Amino acid sequence: MAKVKSIKFRFLHKFNYSFKKKIPFNRPTFIGGEVDNVIDATKRGSLGGNGHYTKKCQQWITQHMGGGRTFLTTSCTSALEMAAILMDIKYGDEVIVPSYTYVSTINAFLLRGATLVYVDVDPGTMNIDHKLIAAAITQKTRAIVHYDSSS
Repeated sequence: MAKVKSIKFRFLHKFNYSFKKKIPFNRPTFIGGEVDNVIDATKRGSLGGNGHYTKKCQQWITQHMGGGRTFLTTSCTSALEMAAILMDIKYGDEVIVPSYTYVSTINAFLLRGATLVYVDVDPGTMNIDHKLIAAAITQKTRAIVHYDSSS
């Protein structure tokens, strides 16, 4: 792994935020049998990793989405680290990230020497503002991370 010599940041700002509503943070959404599935997974002894429900999800995604083999991870952190490795992100590459996010969103790319390009979030959605992304893209841009941190 390359040693990080320096960290470079570029910011694209838009300072007209208006937060009239509170943002629900880490609120679970239930649409059906989630509680029963958690109880079943607990009884099977497989709450994480490559258990029964992970295999079912991977199989469903592969069958319905196409594109080859599916890999589920235990966290977005793991998924972003895997993506950075598979994309061969290295020193000098630019990665566009939302200005409001978890630290692990950027760590996956910083650890590989990438320059982070911060783009403001849309105050209505708290996701990266898609209208600002085009202005942030350069010849060195290798990835755009949309992860918003409020899930």
